[in-house]
Amino acid sequence: MTPENNRPPSIDIKRLTHAAALLMAVNQRWNAPGRDKLLGEALEASRQTWKDIQQALSDDSSGVPLAIRNNLLIVSVYAEGKLEEIEQSPDQDRLASLIELTRSLAMSLREWRSAV
Repeated sequence: MTPENNRPPSIDIKRLTHAAALLMAVNQRWNAPGRDKLLGEALEASRQTWKDIQQALSDDSSGVPLAIRNNLLIVSVYAEGKLEEIEQSPDQDRLASLIELTRSLAMSLREWRSAV
């Protein structure tokens, strides 16, 4: 049995869902005071989640087939680009696009895991 801290990284669907929820909260409060702080926190949580996904996908023992890993890496790079765009120029439409991407990936991974 492998010690907890030496386990290979995995894609945490709950963290993806949480990141999407944080982004959604910002979207719902777009014109409220304190939005910039909330947006910064949500973007940082999302960025860390996507980086962790990339780390998990770089591990051959992740259990994710190579073709899916490659596709998810492409999606994660795209998500990082969206995060940078939103950080540089906050825009509600871009944020909605990132929310949809994050939620869709979480749902797709949940379905894939229940099918295997």
